[in-house]
Amino acid sequence: MRTIKALTCAAVFSLVPASLALAQTVPNGMGTSITKPGDQTVSRRVTLGVDKSMIVDLEAPAADVVISNPEIADAVVQTAQRIIFRGIRFGQTNALIFDRAGQTLLDLNISVETDLAALEETILRHVPDARVKIESFNGSIILTGMVDNLSQSDQVSRLVKAYFPEASGGGTLQIVNMLNVSAADQVLLEVRIVEMQRSVIKQLGINLSGTTSFGELANQTLQQVFQGGMPLFFDPDTGTYNTTGQGTAVEMLQPDSPFSNTVRSSTSNGFNVQGQSLGGLSLQSGYTNYDNGRLQSSLGGAIDAMERIGIVRTLAEPNMVAMSGESAKFLAGGEFPVPVGQNDNGQITIEFKPYGVGLAFTPVVLSEGRISLKVSTEVSELTSQGAFQGASQTVTNADGSTTFFQGVTLPALSVRRAESVVELPSGGSMMMAGLISVKDRQTIDQLPGLKKLPILGSLFQSRDFLSEETELVVIVTPYLVGPAGKGQMKTPADGYASASDAKTIFFGKLNETYGRDGAPIKADEYRAPVGFMEE
Repeated sequence: MRTIKALTCAAVFSLVPASLALAQTVPNGMGTSITKPGDQTVSRRVTLGVDKSMIVDLEAPAADVVISNPEIADAVVQTAQRIIFRGIRFGQTNALIFDRAGQTLLDLNISVETDLAALEETILRHVPDARVKIESFNGSIILTGMVDNLSQSDQVSRLVKAYFPEASGGGTLQIVNMLNVSAADQVLLEVRIVEMQRSVIKQLGINLSGTTSFGELANQTLQQVFQGGMPLFFDPDTGTYNTTGQGTAVEMLQPDSPFSNTVRSSTSNGFNVQGQSLGGLSLQSGYTNYDNGRLQSSLGGAIDAMERIGIVRTLAEPNMVAMSGESAKFLAGGEFPVPVGQNDNGQITIEFKPYGVGLAFTPVVLSEGRISLKVSTEVSELTSQGAFQGASQTVTNADGSTTFFQGVTLPALSVRRAESVVELPSGGSMMMAGLISVKDRQTIDQLPGLKKLPILGSLFQSRDFLSEETELVVIVTPYLVGPAGKGQMKTPADGYASASDAKTIFFGKLNETYGRDGAPIKADEYRAPVGFMEE
């Protein structure tokens, strides 16, 4: 055997200039013929694997072999009538074989690609139901054909990556997946979100108050003297005292009224958990002592008792459709502004943040009856607990100008969120439950020392108790669906008509007969609320 790379290159450089010279010597093209690759009767097209060889047996002895690009494929002449071609790297080239008379024995178009015979056998063995055809093109792998579901498509792709480790390792090999999936690829998700909140508030507050005046220690003034509740007079004519009003009123130094020297005490036990009293039962009792019409002492007490129980029910039933592998989102709620910046002029830039009942899901159809579902649900609401309070301020700049920055109050969000990945059949349901939250808060305001008195200690304390219980349940049901005809769909507005003025005035009706005694619409009268029919 002998290698003819050098001979090939020499032949190329010797033949090409001659043909160009011939074309230049004949201006009108008479007597010149140009043969393109593959236009001859002896043209052949073959695919050769990289680092694989191919044997060509000729019917006549060959004199010259020309390869246009020896870096893609080369040839070894074993005998005059047997030539061995070897693929070196990906690409296309052609080889021309001539006899001693210069006649073309073979015009060979060679495509050097990856040998996929072993890979095709592996796929046929492990995924027998897949109708897959594998092609190699300039080093890339093209997958065509039909599979029953996305699971088979994923299995074929993983087998190809396992056969070519450089594909999964970030190499240059590219896999073009053009497989068609015969299973339905549209999923209707029916979701029912139910949340129950229960709150219990109990308040019991006791406050005492008292006032004592010390008359002997008070400032004294000249005051009229009373006797038996009647003012006392002195009659200078008789030299006697009387209460008949005859003579001069008797006066003497006595404690002033109202008393100026007093001692007051009171308790003020608040409700720290709730923040304020809810109202309810309120009892007040007091005692007041007067001496000769003057307030001497007082004692009072107030008792506030209240218990409040509340229940909040949240219900949302969104229905959405998404293609297999695509995401869909739903939000029933609103958006509240949040300041994100402020310029030198005091102008505030805001962004809106969503809140409410939200749903996001991504379905993947694995087969005709199996759906892989990634579901994320969220229930959020605005709350003052944890809110941010920004104070207003005035800033003096370097140039002496002042800028006023307005204070803002940002509410907080109370969020309940659940996210899961499940696999369900079409029409099967899954419940995400157990999302229970219990929060208890309690405070007791007491007077130091007095709280330890047996029995009487409870008169010097107040209790504030708050209990909150929340449970969230999410029921998810996916369906494989297909589009329905327009005539098969109905809306809640079908059959609605406004009542006449006479019926509205005399009978109080807002619309014509829409349903019978509040009965729900029958399933055969109200199908496919989202424009799709279940399969």
